[in-house]
Amino acid sequence: MQKIKSVFSSYLSYFLVILLLLVWSMPILYLFTAFDGETSTAWKHISENLLLDYTLGSLKMLFGVSLGVLFFGVPTAWLVSTTDFFGRKFFSWGLVLPLAIPAYILAYTYADIFSYTGGVGIFLRKNNLPSIPIMSDFGGVFILALALYPYVYAVSKTAFSNQLGSVWEASKMLGKSSFYTFFKIVLPLARPFIFGGLLLVMMEVLNEYGTFKYYGIQTFTTGIFSAWAKFGDVKAALRLALCLLGVIIFLVILEKNQRGRMAFSDDKNTAPMPRKKLSFLQQIFAFSFCSLVFCFAFGFPVLQLILWTIKEFQDKGMNNVLNEEIYQLASHTITLAFLSAFVVVIVAILLSLFQKRISNLSKNYPSNLVIGGDTNNGRDKDSNNGKSNYYRLIHSIKKYPFSLFFQKSISRIATMGYAVPGAVIAVGVLGVFLWIDKKLYSFLLDNFDIKIGLFVSGTVISLIYAYSVRFLSVGFQPIESQLIKIGNSLESASKMLGKNSTQTFFKITFPLLRPAMLTALLLVFVDVSKELPLTLILRPFNYDTLATKAYELADQEFVAQSALPALLIILISLLPAILLSRIGKKK
Repeated sequence: MQKIKSVFSSYLSYFLVILLLLVWSMPILYLFTAFDGETSTAWKHISENLLLDYTLGSLKMLFGVSLGVLFFGVPTAWLVSTTDFFGRKFFSWGLVLPLAIPAYILAYTYADIFSYTGGVGIFLRKNNLPSIPIMSDFGGVFILALALYPYVYAVSKTAFSNQLGSVWEASKMLGKSSFYTFFKIVLPLARPFIFGGLLLVMMEVLNEYGTFKYYGIQTFTTGIFSAWAKFGDVKAALRLALCLLGVIIFLVILEKNQRGRMAFSDDKNTAPMPRKKLSFLQQIFAFSFCSLVFCFAFGFPVLQLILWTIKEFQDKGMNNVLNEEIYQLASHTITLAFLSAFVVVIVAILLSLFQKRISNLSKNYPSNLVIGGDTNNGRDKDSNNGKSNYYRLIHSIKKYPFSLFFQKSISRIATMGYAVPGAVIAVGVLGVFLWIDKKLYSFLLDNFDIKIGLFVSGTVISLIYAYSVRFLSVGFQPIESQLIKIGNSLESASKMLGKNSTQTFFKITFPLLRPAMLTALLLVFVDVSKELPLTLILRPFNYDTLATKAYELADQEFVAQSALPALLIILISLLPAILLSRIGKKK
């Protein structure tokens, strides 16, 4: 009876995981219905006149921003990791702070600074110097490189600090110069780390909307918004989203292939890079370079936003600026971010536990499992020859290749959302929920003669669902890693003491998961509070967040008025980052 119960329990685990994955992958799967039906006039116009511009614009941004983040991220990581100069400890963590500023906030801040009436514009004009065309392709590359270089900086710093010291020492002992060692040995070995960070940067570039829209740069994301908002054609938006998804899949395959061709040994004697004491002139150069990167990416924009906010307080009064609307915007942002983070953590825990259970099932089922295998009645040998089809099926389920495939599928589908731009997920969610509303409307009208409006589309429910699909990967990774660290020994001991699975989870597993759950909660909270394209498409009517309000005010040229919402976004993003650093120190 106990064996049969285990069999049904295994089936239930597989069924629940498949159901959960289907629900969370529906927006992506729905995109493949884009080419159903007739070709619309809008899609014909887009494909003939605009699709090439969207493709070339996206590729230009990808190439330019990739070069920019490598220029800003790798040298600063090298200086901070391997040299000793004045201010190094500050720059070690300070160079990550630009992640708290969304790119679209940097975009309109610098656009105003370099404008005809901006501080830099006035200075250049007074000194008869040419103006800088910031609202151009060059400006878009510059802004996104400043906003996204911390992805490359962080992974490069990890590679340089912890893994390449012994290689550096061996090269120096062989008489090679520092220049030769860096470009011929260190940089190629750090390439997988750097390329991993670069892939994240590319994903963020393809997801960006606010900067490209404000600077008039044609990309796939702006095209999706145009197809949906201007042409009013959801099918055309779906087709563009599917084209963009193809670009994403190509980038992921490219990253996997470049990693697959490289092999590394696990050297336990790996030492950190030796820290070189720089000369006075070298220290000035290192400090100046890191200072310029930090100031352009974080210091100057934040200072300008603070000055604008102070000016607003002086002109309108603090009570008029800190009005009911700003509190409502902050409330909407925090509520959406918290609820989405909560949903993501719950789903991530369920997926991680199911994945662990499936892994254990594949290891724990004995290969000679039989029905009624009673060793006391002398029928063992006969029963081994007469296994039922039912147990053959179970035996096939627990075979290693299938279980391994299933576990990988869980991880890939769970992490797929973060690789897909927010506009793509938003269009997929919009299509799925509109289909649900149509079916629900027809059912209630036909059977109960009840007419209803949109039940789930254009509601906060659709927004939270879309956020959870987009950022499930962010919550899944730390929880899955923590579950792997916990292992099975404590849970097995609990069950041997007579506790069931539920008691074991709440008494043993859940307390050990709390740090990872808090990390996941904070990470998703930060990402949701900054998300713009997904929110613009799916938000309910007359429902704004700090991100949408800041962007709309800037888009309408009320740049000074957008400063306070922008500062609040930065503050909301920085506070969880501080909490995360404290969690890391406690660990």
